[in-house]
Amino acid sequence: MHVLSRWSIDDGVKFCILFLVLDSEFQLSSRRRRSLRANSWEVINEVLGPNSRHLFEVYALKLSNDYQKLPKKVAKHVYPSNHRLNFENTFEDIMDLYLAYLQVSVVNPAMEKALLLLEKFAVDAQNGKIPEDTLRVGAPWRHPPKTDIAVWAKIQLMDFIQSLVNAGFAVNYFADWSLEFLEDPAADALLQVGLLYTQRDPSYIRPVSRGIQRCLVRWLVQERLNLSLKHSFHFQWQRVIRGRSYRHLLKQVGVK
Repeated sequence: MHVLSRWSIDDGVKFCILFLVLDSEFQLSSRRRRSLRANSWEVINEVLGPNSRHLFEVYALKLSNDYQKLPKKVAKHVYPSNHRLNFENTFEDIMDLYLAYLQVSVVNPAMEKALLLLEKFAVDAQNGKIPEDTLRVGAPWRHPPKTDIAVWAKIQLMDFIQSLVNAGFAVNYFADWSLEFLEDPAADALLQVGLLYTQRDPSYIRPVSRGIQRCLVRWLVQERLNLSLKHSFHFQWQRVIRGRSYRHLLKQVGVK
């Protein structure tokens, strides 16, 4: 995921936002048009953040010939089987549809790649290819199993996402004890697949956009719901006994 500018919005992005609501507002009064543009921007900023790629992809989805066919295709991958999709072609529906598209086409495949990287880490640890300092006492990933590596990798990744949620999705990698985070194989995996990025000023590691952040939370919720009773117990044990806690590295108050 390429981020053209960290939090800046140029005229091209504003032009795109204007077109996103053009079809639904061209017959309205000028005052109503200004209000609708402002409300639409508030929705975009709250859900996706000022990410240029997301904005232009939403616009492309708005103009796509397959626009009305997408809800049924993505709903079965994102929503529960008993969920009744009520798509009324409103701007909020378009945003919800785009988040579902982002979940299915970007985040879920990237998380599968991250799980494979964690499985590889477990195999390398068993074969002595991981430095002992990385497997130090107290590290949540210190004891990868010889069997059920896939389950171990998923629980590790879920534990990591939960720790990011608790830390406000922004970890200061220049803070004291930040080496604990930088050595985390789950953090390295998500950086490799492009869901997290390293911000220079201020020095935080965070999701590449608010849209990706929302999809990571949705992935965590879905995986927790899909856990068996046995694996749910293993996850709770991981959280209580070996669970990650990066709250001491969370972003400072007032930093955006």
